[in-house]
Amino acid sequence: MLDQASPHSAIQDANGSADLLPEHHGESILAVFWRFKPLILVLVIIGTGVGYWRYHEKPTTYRATSQLMFKSDTPISLDSNTGIVRGGIPSGKLMQSLITSDAIVGRVASNPEVKSIPSLESSTEKQIAAMVRSGIHFQTLTDQSDSRDRMIAALNFDGRDPQLCVATVNAVSQAISQHFERERQSTINEVGELVRNAMDKLIREQKDLESEYLTFRDNADLEWNVEGQAINPYRERQFQLQSYRTELEHKKRELNSDLRLAINTRKLHRDPVLVAQIIGHLGSVVDEFEPLRQIVGPGNTAPDDLTLKKLEVERALIPLQIKRDQLELAYGASHPEVKSIAMQIESSQNKLNELNQQMSERIAELRAQSQRVDYDKAAREARDERARMAVDAYIRGLEAQLTVLAQDMSDIDLQIEKQKDEADKLKIVEERDASFNRQIETMRGLETQLEQQLAALNLADVKGGILVEPLLDTGQAYETGPDLKKDLVLFGMLGLGLSGLLAMIFESTAKMFRSAEEIQRELRLPVLTHIPLDEGRIQQGKGLVDSEIAKLDPKLSVVHRPYSPAAEAVRGVRTAMLFDRRQYNSKVFQITSPLPGDGKSTLAANVGCSVAQSGKRTLLIDLDLRSPRLSLRFNLEAKTGLTNVLNGELGPAEAVHQSPIENLDILPCGPLPANPAEALTLAELAEVFQWARDNYDFVIVDTPPLLMVSDPAVVTTYVDAAMLVMRIRRRCKPNAKEAISMLRAAGARVMGVVVNEIDDVSGGASYKSSASGSYQSIGYGYGDKYRRRYQQEAKTQDTYVVKGRHASDPGAMPGAPTGPVGEPGAYEREITDSEITDSFAPTVVPERRRTNVRS
Repeated sequence: MLDQASPHSAIQDANGSADLLPEHHGESILAVFWRFKPLILVLVIIGTGVGYWRYHEKPTTYRATSQLMFKSDTPISLDSNTGIVRGGIPSGKLMQSLITSDAIVGRVASNPEVKSIPSLESSTEKQIAAMVRSGIHFQTLTDQSDSRDRMIAALNFDGRDPQLCVATVNAVSQAISQHFERERQSTINEVGELVRNAMDKLIREQKDLESEYLTFRDNADLEWNVEGQAINPYRERQFQLQSYRTELEHKKRELNSDLRLAINTRKLHRDPVLVAQIIGHLGSVVDEFEPLRQIVGPGNTAPDDLTLKKLEVERALIPLQIKRDQLELAYGASHPEVKSIAMQIESSQNKLNELNQQMSERIAELRAQSQRVDYDKAAREARDERARMAVDAYIRGLEAQLTVLAQDMSDIDLQIEKQKDEADKLKIVEERDASFNRQIETMRGLETQLEQQLAALNLADVKGGILVEPLLDTGQAYETGPDLKKDLVLFGMLGLGLSGLLAMIFESTAKMFRSAEEIQRELRLPVLTHIPLDEGRIQQGKGLVDSEIAKLDPKLSVVHRPYSPAAEAVRGVRTAMLFDRRQYNSKVFQITSPLPGDGKSTLAANVGCSVAQSGKRTLLIDLDLRSPRLSLRFNLEAKTGLTNVLNGELGPAEAVHQSPIENLDILPCGPLPANPAEALTLAELAEVFQWARDNYDFVIVDTPPLLMVSDPAVVTTYVDAAMLVMRIRRRCKPNAKEAISMLRAAGARVMGVVVNEIDDVSGGASYKSSASGSYQSIGYGYGDKYRRRYQQEAKTQDTYVVKGRHASDPGAMPGAPTGPVGEPGAYEREITDSEITDSFAPTVVPERRRTNVRS
């Protein structure tokens, strides 16, 4: 059983379009190819056949091959000055271009061995060159990244003459070797000549520049040292004067410090001796003033000075102590050298202690003498006076020195400025000397580079540059073609590609639905269900089926095969109707199709049976007034029906036929009308639908195909929802689109589409209108033949005309036709609002009877 769409998979609007449809993912290319597999298979077979024919038509080809090794004795290098990579082997692509160039092909075309081939005796060198280019192939066998100075390659030539193949390969190998030899010699000679000319020119320019530089030095005011560096004498004198002035500045700062110290000390202390002693201890130039030094004397040396001297001596002993500790750690305390150093340290400390003792005694003696002098007043005053005079003389001396220093510094500043002006005048001469030096150094560097390049060229000349050596002799040419497998695969693939292209073109231009997703996408409607192909056999057990039900059409799968896939699919339609009833309060459902043969009548009968089996009172109305089928499906007599009701001969309840199915009634067509289209425009039809709404839970209407007649579009005004039944056949896509457009244009709300299975034999159908107003279809059963069969079984005539029950009263039906049926003016009127609202009085449906069932 095919897949079924959920009855509530989409919510439709009032115009029948789906608001929400499943997403379409398309169809795979493999599925399209599988559908057109006969076409693909035929074209592939044709392609392989063409390949086999092509194989027999091709001439025999031969190949001669040889292997060559290219090696370079000059290693690959990068010139740091020019950025050019030198040495090494060219790439494979460059070698391929070289082999097909005029330089190589021209040598091959003029080779005597090649020209002596019998097949080329009448060929010109231009033709031979074109033949070589078309047949020669070069292929590298080694990766260039593995070795930059060696490359192994295969040289092949394909042709129809084996002797020509061998001769061509040999000639190309010789031409390649000659080309590299001549290229190497030409390059070396050309570059060597350039280098030598450049060196000669550079040497001449260098000599001229050096001569000009010597002349410049003879006339310049500069001096040069032994290293050849230029010296400006004025700037040298300027630097010396600046150095001397710096020393005077330092001396001036010292004198200023001593002067401020002496003046401040004299202001702070009244004792001239104390002032002299402070100046003597702190002043930096005290030794230059003998009177002040005599007053300070050695007896006034502070004890702190002795302590400092002691520390200095001890500090001098520290290296000896460290050395002693290291030797003792390395060799032990008993080592002779360790003992020697220890004795030196001990002796120095003893001498220091003796010196300290002597100095202590001398200081005590001097202090005692000073104390004795202090008791003599006259001596003390004389000492103070000498100290005062010495301090004053010291201060005046410092001031005199500062005055002399200031004068000297002023004179030196004038001399420095003068030397600076003279040195600046020689600045241009210095810059010119530097320029001469730079030019000479540049020329020397260029000369060195040219010498190196010339040496490299001579080395390449000796080593040989790129050499070509044959690794494999050409030997005999071997047969290479034609290749049957290659031709079969090639043309087979061409056939496959062409067939695939045609399959895609046919698929893109196909007018047939391929899947439910495509139907939903193109029609904007949900697919309610898929009804599979039903065998149509009655399945019944012994004594379990009513004899009346057994007489029903075998196509009623819901009745005869309730557990079949087809019956289950019909129940899916019933479920969709129940949901629609709950959502839109729908009662009347129209079932139609684009073309005859889509199975609308069979579906309407099955759906009616399925709804009735669910306990709902159901009425089936056969509005296919051209080819009614419901009476045949349920084995009913068709003497009375809807047409009698429309003519007023019977009431709706009297025209209804009870079926053997519980809760299911059928309102058949009745006598076939001669004017079926006009019969559906009568106001009485609206009354019939209103009566059906009042007395039944569900009303199912079977209408003609949409694309054949206009009857279904008229009926849409009386129904709540419509369903479209279709089979998958040729041109079903445009037919379905046109049918849906007609329903939507008429204002119908389309629930969805029911896809009815079609077998492979059915094919498409062609139709035409008959003279009697019915429609015909090849293989469908519609048309005059079936009409005569129905009339014969129902015993009716073509003279039966449906006019409505008010036809006998011209005043009761405005706009009623006055002429006979078929004449101009007959049934050509519009239905008024009063006619549509006019309805039958409610009629109670009689109890079920079987009198109208055919035996």
